[in-house]
Amino acid sequence: MGTLSIASWGLLIGAMGQSAFYKCVFPPLSGWIVLCALFVPWLTVFAISFCNRPPFGPRPFRWCLIFAMCWYAVMTLLAETLYFVIQPVPHGHFPLIVARVLMYAFGAVSFFVFIRACIVLRRYETKHEV
Repeated sequence: MGTLSIASWGLLIGAMGQSAFYKCVFPPLSGWIVLCALFVPWLTVFAISFCNRPPFGPRPFRWCLIFAMCWYAVMTLLAETLYFVIQPVPHGHFPLIVARVLMYAFGAVSFFVFIRACIVLRRYETKHEV
C-alpha cells in the first residue's frame, strides 16, 4: 500500500504537466476546471491506498487501479492529439518540453508500480477462487 501511495504522487505531478499542456491548447479555460478533470486518477489511487487496509476486495481494487491508468492515458493522448491538430503558440514562459517531462517521466512511470500491483492482485484472486 505504501508503494501505491508514493506512486500516486507521480500521477499528481503528471497531472500538473497535463494541465500545462491543456492550458496551452485551451488558454481561455479556467485552470481549476481542467485540474478537476486531470486529478481524477490521482484522487482515485490516493483514496484507495491511503488506508493501511484496502477499503474493498482485490477485484474492485484492481479495477480502480486500471481505471486510473486508463483515465490518465486517455487524457495524455488527448492532450498530445489536440496539440498536434491545433498546433497552438506557446503560452507564457513554460516550455512544453517541461510539461511532457512531467507527464511521461512522473505520471507514466508510475504505471510500473500500478501494473505490478494489478498482477499481484490478479494472482491473489485466482489463488483464492473456489
